[in-house]
Amino acid sequence: MQFSTTDAWPSQSHPTWEQSFPSKTLGADIRTLMDENFELEAARARVEQAAAAFGIAKATLYPSVKATVSIDRSRIKEDEEDGLDETRNTIAFGAALNWELDIWGRLKARKKSTGLSLDEKRALADRTALDLQTLLVECWIAHHAARKLERVLREQHKTNRQYLNLTGLRLATGQGSSLDVLQQQERLMTTERTLPAIVSKRCRSANAYAVLLGRFPDSSNLARDAWPVLQRLSDYPSPRQLMVARPDLRAAFLSLQAADQEVAAAIADRLPRLSIGLTAAASGRSLSHIGDGSLLRVAGGLLAPVFDAGRRKARVAERKAQAREALVVLEQAMRVAVREVEDAAIREGALFDEQRLLQEEIAIAMETVGKATLQYVNGQESFLAVLAALAKQQTLQQDEITVQRELLINRCRLLKALGAQWSRLS
Repeated sequence: MQFSTTDAWPSQSHPTWEQSFPSKTLGADIRTLMDENFELEAARARVEQAAAAFGIAKATLYPSVKATVSIDRSRIKEDEEDGLDETRNTIAFGAALNWELDIWGRLKARKKSTGLSLDEKRALADRTALDLQTLLVECWIAHHAARKLERVLREQHKTNRQYLNLTGLRLATGQGSSLDVLQQQERLMTTERTLPAIVSKRCRSANAYAVLLGRFPDSSNLARDAWPVLQRLSDYPSPRQLMVARPDLRAAFLSLQAADQEVAAAIADRLPRLSIGLTAAASGRSLSHIGDGSLLRVAGGLLAPVFDAGRRKARVAERKAQAREALVVLEQAMRVAVREVEDAAIREGALFDEQRLLQEEIAIAMETVGKATLQYVNGQESFLAVLAALAKQQTLQQDEITVQRELLINRCRLLKALGAQWSRLS
């Protein structure tokens, strides 16, 4: 499989989930998943936390103003003999402004870092949504595959019952043997033994589907849907477009950018800080006399780190190491993403070929069963040949459903690896 060598990938070529899984019921459940799933709610809460942190970092760039109001009432006794005293009231209003001048860009770097972290949390929320969407579709596939396999097994059980009646009739007329009856009974029991596991898988996939939609599991069946018919994907994006489309790669890239801003903030933290303070106060004996006493004070300060036992220097080294780690994580994630697309595309091609050959083999097996049965009825062949041909046909029919299921699940993984959206309008 070859990736595109150019970024000019036409938008109409972008693969979507809706193209591979056109079920309206499934599409409606995907929208329910986005609204009701609790893991997504938790992811959105983490985004809100990051948004609050960004708001805090943004606020540090602006001056902070605090207002105070105080009322002081005191009683002073001046002469103990005459009992003279005086009551004094003081009402004061004050305001204080503090502003750190970001001369080295430390606060701006922190703001950029928290803004990038906010975008990272949004990308991680998108990744959670894509993971859950993939899991929901896989549960949908597993449920319908189990339902289809259950239907095939019940049809095979009915066929095996008919063959058992046939062998019993031939035994009663002296044309068959008890061994033929026992062999067919064994085949019938094998089919019956397989059914409980398939029914259990159908119910368990329905339970998982319900929980993903924010509901309590009740083992109820999903609405019946037509089995999707897939077409091979022929166009793939470039690695650059893959990084834009996949939320996990976007998150890794944003994490690297945020780490780079943290390095800049840590370096600026080693330099002196300049701040300005302005204090104003007005007081008086009553509201009408406010202003009799007033105070205005302006102060400027320079805070320079002199000795911190290497704490700030170590913080710079720590931030640089974190940035190198984020770079390595991004490089590895990019390689893993390309490998996931390559692996899923290769497996899809192999499954398409296997499905085609399996259908041809089933056609031959059905013809073999028909001829073997005819020869057995005419006494030209033993029942062992019929049983072998029938067992081969039924096994191939079950394998066909398994291959169809694996093909659909692999398409899920390929779409997830490409970072595909449910539809172009979502």
